[in-house]
Amino acid sequence: MLDFPQLSAAFLVLVRISAFTVTAPFFSIKGIPVLTKVGFAVLLTFLTIPFVPQLESVNSMLVFMLLVGKEVMTGILLGFTTNLVLQAVRIGGELIDLQMGFAMARVLDPQSGTQVTLMGNVIYTFAILLFFVFNGHHALILAIVKSFQLVPLGAGSFGGDLAQQLVSLFVSMFDVAFKIAAPVLAVLLISDISLGLVARTVPQLNVFILGFPIKAGLGMLVVALVLPMLAGVISDLLVQMEKDLILIMESLV
Repeated sequence: MLDFPQLSAAFLVLVRISAFTVTAPFFSIKGIPVLTKVGFAVLLTFLTIPFVPQLESVNSMLVFMLLVGKEVMTGILLGFTTNLVLQAVRIGGELIDLQMGFAMARVLDPQSGTQVTLMGNVIYTFAILLFFVFNGHHALILAIVKSFQLVPLGAGSFGGDLAQQLVSLFVSMFDVAFKIAAPVLAVLLISDISLGLVARTVPQLNVFILGFPIKAGLGMLVVALVLPMLAGVISDLLVQMEKDLILIMESLV
């Protein structure tokens, strides 16, 4: 029969895993039933408890509530860190839409409940599929289990090192997004320059009317050519995601 310290540790493990599933990619999709998420969190908790270091006895309810708050923040931070990788892909797609003229045609994404651009959603969906192909979901589960050894229960510390790591993650996210969109942006920039030269040499031609379908067609053509190369990018991003998680965990201790 479980005693109170063991029950407290099990509850804290469940809190961290539940907070992780709220912000982690795929697990946070709104289309997944709540009972399925809860059942997955409980099952993963039972499988993880044997690998969790023993929790010291907690005699105060106030201290226990503080530990619960720490575990919530730890789980959210770890899930948020993993989600930044795929959000970089989506931002890259939105940069492409901005140059193609598709940014004004936003649609509601039922997965996240937010409005997204067309090409950004296509590239993001393709990245999610590659995420499963490369067993990214397995990497997420192993990461949350490993977190209990690198960041023991109640040991999370939210200081300046953590803030610095989060800022660097944001910077790297936009850097990756720009690199993903760079080939399409370069082609569209050349098309803009070419259309500008045509407008100067042939003023009778309505370049504004012709420019939109030309840029849209060129953009979709380049995306179709570059999309197969996204597999290598996602593979590298998964490796980077594991490194980012380790840095965040080290900053939490």
